[in-house]
Amino acid sequence: MGEAARRGLLSSAHDLSEGGLAVALAESAFKGGHGFAVTLPEGCPTVELFAESAARAIVSLPGSSAEEFRALCEECGVPGIRLGEVTDAGELEFVGLFAVPVDEAKAAWSSPIPAAMS
Repeated sequence: MGEAARRGLLSSAHDLSEGGLAVALAESAFKGGHGFAVTLPEGCPTVELFAESAARAIVSLPGSSAEEFRALCEECGVPGIRLGEVTDAGELEFVGLFAVPVDEAKAAWSSPIPAAMS
């Protein structure tokens, strides 16, 4: 990922170590002010969404960088999969599973402790 960043291929990157894919995608969307549409790989959706397996990251990049990024991953022996795209739809969409408005998800994410204390 470091080489991809040095080459200017990435728009964003986030590790999956705290909350897995779902949390990393949501936090990235909140920071960037965008939504997304993601299709999970085959398997248990709970595992795909929340596994905190080591050495995994989610990246976003413009379509113009996709082929060079894919080639760099292959060259370095780094597996990768295209999950979806950044959108301006205002939703965090896990295609075929559920969608949540960005504003609603951000409000819930930013206030769990204050809400629990009141």
